[in-house]
Amino acid sequence: MLAKLIVSFAYLLDSSKSYKRVKSFAYDLLENEKSKIKPYFDAFIIFLVILTVSILIYDIAHHLSYHFEIIENVAVSIFILEWLGRFWIHDDLRYLIIKYHEEQLELKKRPKFIDIIKIIFRQKMKYIFSPMSIIDLLAILPTYRPLRILRVFLIFRLLKIFRYTKNINIFFKILSEKKFEFNFLFVIGIFAVFMSATIMYVFEGIGNNPNIKSYIDAIYWSIITISTVGYGDITPVTLTGKILTFFLVAGGFGILVLATSIVTNALSDKIEVVRENQLLSKASKLSELIVVFGFGRMGMALCSELHLDKKNFIVVDNSDESIEKAKELGYLYMKADAADYVAINNIVFRNDVKKVVITTENDALNLSILLTIKAEKSDIEVIVRANNDENRKKFKIAKADFIIFPYETVAEVAVEYIGNAVKFDAIENIILRKSDITLDEIHIFDGSSMVGKSISEIGLNKMSITTLAILKNGSSRNFIFNPDCNEYKFEVNDDVVVIGNKENINTVKKSITRQFT
Repeated sequence: MLAKLIVSFAYLLDSSKSYKRVKSFAYDLLENEKSKIKPYFDAFIIFLVILTVSILIYDIAHHLSYHFEIIENVAVSIFILEWLGRFWIHDDLRYLIIKYHEEQLELKKRPKFIDIIKIIFRQKMKYIFSPMSIIDLLAILPTYRPLRILRVFLIFRLLKIFRYTKNINIFFKILSEKKFEFNFLFVIGIFAVFMSATIMYVFEGIGNNPNIKSYIDAIYWSIITISTVGYGDITPVTLTGKILTFFLVAGGFGILVLATSIVTNALSDKIEVVRENQLLSKASKLSELIVVFGFGRMGMALCSELHLDKKNFIVVDNSDESIEKAKELGYLYMKADAADYVAINNIVFRNDVKKVVITTENDALNLSILLTIKAEKSDIEVIVRANNDENRKKFKIAKADFIIFPYETVAEVAVEYIGNAVKFDAIENIILRKSDITLDEIHIFDGSSMVGKSISEIGLNKMSITTLAILKNGSSRNFIFNPDCNEYKFEVNDDVVVIGNKENINTVKKSITRQFT
């Protein structure tokens, strides 16, 4: 009966949109590194930790007013709620219970209450005894004033800060990958300490050195010497002790050098990974991101225009020289092999990417990137460079939205310039922004005052803005060239291609934007 009740409740939660929405919010607040609200929550918790630690330290030698006690109690209540929130979102019990129920149905068995309790208990205990959970719980104890000995757990409240400082977490994660090296170093250190302490105690601990009265004193001397601190409160008096000190100090330097080398190598091995994670984190926060594969001459020219238009874009290239140029120009970049699915997944599929431009000089690579993207997300618009006309059909079959032929385009431009130099100069000035006249597009949003009105009714002509074409529903396949100023009525999601004064076009765009703010 109880098993059936729990299973029914799990199915109820699984079908509840409000429950999923609340849990999703809690996850974004506490765990989701890509969430926009998590950094603010982390900063708030760090502030509370520093504030409450300061209050507890002050309370050791002073009497606190009730105002400070209220602040402490409110902060601890927030810490408790935070722990409960993490306890809740640590695992998806409803999914596990439903999965267990379905497995039992396939075996034609009834779900057992004790099995469900085991599933719940196992998952929750896994979180309760995790290191960060223990730190969070111990951080609450210093508040319990009747047992002042619990103030020793004040240090655990400071350790809470580690959870919210990403760089420290990354540092410890990098060092954790060198467990074997550090364990080896620790064993050598322990062996050196006890061996030197034993020798010191044998030769100087039998009345020869008044400062070494026990084996613990010898261990203390050994640790202080091997760490090269040398307080001077215990010094050897025998020749054997002095010789031992010489070798121990030298060994101490060797251990410190080895430890430094391990840390340095660990950081150098992972520093590029850390940098990539930071860049990916930055890219994930951008909307309508444009990904540019290839940063050669064509890619550089394209990115320069995107930068002038203040578009969000990221450069992807495997060349150190190209990445260094992108870095110098202040562009968002990622050094990666464009043919690698993991790189495409991290950069394209996990972010808000609307368009991808592939500009490498290798058609096989361009086709590979195109196929990978279109196979996963066909709605992403892909503009691809084709270096060989023979590959035009292949790119079309792979569903490229637009194909660029750089050499063919250059030839056509050259012919156009030879035959119509004046006309070409005028177009060049517009495209390359050498005048106040610019070519731009205006998007008609749902709910815009322009919907259902003609070009004349809106007054674009009066603002010296000429409408060249209209892309119905934003698609180049449904193209209207030189629409009638009085007859055509704008529709939702139309893209209007216009030419005119830059300031006037921006004024129209701003007037549309203000309607939705």
